[in-house]
Amino acid sequence: MEEQKRLDKDVEGQLAGIAADVNSRRRWISPVTDQDRAAHQEFLNRMSQMPPDAWQHLLRVTEKCVGCGICEKVCPSGSIHVVNGRAVHTPGNCQTCLACAHACPSKAVQLTVPEKNSQARYRNEHISLQEIIQANSQTVSPS
Repeated sequence: MEEQKRLDKDVEGQLAGIAADVNSRRRWISPVTDQDRAAHQEFLNRMSQMPPDAWQHLLRVTEKCVGCGICEKVCPSGSIHVVNGRAVHTPGNCQTCLACAHACPSKAVQLTVPEKNSQARYRNEHISLQEIIQANSQTVSPS
């Protein structure tokens, strides 16, 4: 975790710059370079080679699961549920946002691919777990 914090260079400075842009109502779109276009095309080419559901199998629930249900409450797509006292990830609609993995207090929800630091979890210090849960409970009224 400390290594990740070191990689996040000048977070306070970046936030101050963003706040200044918002406060001044700055309207600016970063210009796209030929290098950006080439990188995006490479990404699209590689994605077209992958199975359509490749990202759906990125998560697994380990034996550390205590069945608390937090993962279920923070999942915006309803792709994880507690069944018989244990979380079960159901691929199909998963957005691969990793909210379930980051919110799991026992770190039972993990990635199926190697992680540099499998114990690291990230949470925006300005947003509470309750706010995430409440946001996922909202329903959209028909227009």
